[in-house]
Amino acid sequence: MHKMMTSWTCLAFLAAIAFISGDKPPFPCTRVTGPSFGNTSRPPFGPFCEEVNKMTHPNRTWIGFNLKKLQCTLCCAGKNRTGNIYYNVSKLSAHSCSNLKKNIEATRKNVSSEMN
Repeated sequence: MHKMMTSWTCLAFLAAIAFISGDKPPFPCTRVTGPSFGNTSRPPFGPFCEEVNKMTHPNRTWIGFNLKKLQCTLCCAGKNRTGNIYYNVSKLSAHSCSNLKKNIEATRKNVSSEMN
């Protein structure tokens, strides 16, 4: 009986992991399409997503999007050679997050000064 309970608990845990990341975008991510991976106007978060996911999901082209600055989370989407897209939410390190926020603010200031 105890082994059966352990098995059910493991299955429930695996189902929860699959819900958080997988073929459907987790909250707060949105669905992306194949052409999104060729869009060079997106912020360069793809290398971060590739680094974070290289062991568990190698040989994919990665893009990062929908950065949430307060939580320092980033949606990652990785497309494999057959076109299947895998999604997850990754948390940036405190150092990376701090640098990123500074870069975003500097970019905003440059853009607004160019418009004036």
